[in-house]
Amino acid sequence: MNNLDDMLLFAQVVKLKSFRAAAEQRGVASSVVSKHISRLEQHLGVQLLIRTTRKLNLTEAGEEFFRHCQQLESGVALAERAVSQHAEQPRGVLRIAAPMISGQFFLPAVVDRYLKRYPHMNVEMAIKDSYQNLIASGFDLAIRTGTLSDSTLRARLLVNSRWYAYAAPEYLAVNGTPGNISELKNHNCLQFHYQETGANEWPITVNGQTKSIKIGGRFQASSLVSLREAAVAGMGIAFMPVYLAGEQAKTGQLVPVLSERVYRDVGIYAIYPNIRYVPRKISAFIELLSEGYEEHQSEFC
Repeated sequence: MNNLDDMLLFAQVVKLKSFRAAAEQRGVASSVVSKHISRLEQHLGVQLLIRTTRKLNLTEAGEEFFRHCQQLESGVALAERAVSQHAEQPRGVLRIAAPMISGQFFLPAVVDRYLKRYPHMNVEMAIKDSYQNLIASGFDLAIRTGTLSDSTLRARLLVNSRWYAYAAPEYLAVNGTPGNISELKNHNCLQFHYQETGANEWPITVNGQTKSIKIGGRFQASSLVSLREAAVAGMGIAFMPVYLAGEQAKTGQLVPVLSERVYRDVGIYAIYPNIRYVPRKISAFIELLSEGYEEHQSEFC
C-alpha cells in the first residue's frame, strides 16, 4: 500500500473502531492492518491512535487527520461515481472521421439518433475520403473501407459493399460498350485519387480471384461523388459502390459495365483504438451505427 491507501485504511479503522473488523473487510490479517497504520504514523511523525485491549481512541492529531481522510474518501467515491457515469451514460464529445459517402448520405441519421438517446454527448465529424491517423488526429473512431493493417486499432464490420463499373448510356453510345476487361484500355476510366491500389488501378474480382487491373483516363478526383457526377455527365466509366450509384442506375442515368466480370466486394468497418476498456461513448455509437447499416444493407449490394 502507498500513503493514500494507508489513509483510507486509517479512516476505515476509525469508523469501524476495530483493527480486526477493518482487516476482515479488506480480507487481510489484523497484523497487516496494524503494520500499515504504524507505517503511516511513522511517516507523519505523530501518533494517531491510542490502542488498548478494549477500544481505540484518537489522539488530537488523529482527530484532525481523520477529518482529512474522510475528505479523501469522499473524493474517491465522487471520482468513482463520475467515471461510472461515463460507463453507463456517455457524456462529452465524440470525434468521428468518415468518408464522403457515409458522412453526407448516411451518418447524419445515425448521429441524430445518438444525440437524442444520449443528451450529454456532442459529436464532431470530419468528412474526408483520405485516411486519417486515428490516434494522432484525436479521433475516437473512423469509418473505413477495406482491410485493417494497423494492429493498434480494432475493427468492427458494419456491412459488405459491392462496387461496379458504371457509365452513362450517352457515353456508351458514342464510345461503345466494352465486351471484356482488356477493352477498358480503350476507354476514359475515371480515377479515384484515394483508391488503395492507386488511382490508375481498379481492384476487382475475376472468377473469385482478387486482382488489380490497369486503367487509363483523363479525369481524376478525390471524391467518389465527383466521379459519379462525371460519369452521369458522360465523361467516362467510373468504378464505385452500388450504394452511391443506386438512384442513378434506377433512373437509367447510369448502367453497369461488365458487371459479371468487373466488381468488388469490400467491407465497411468502424475503426477505433485497441484499448482494454472501450469508452461507452464509442461502443454506444458503434451499436447504433451497426443497426443503421443493417437497416440499409440491401442498398449496398
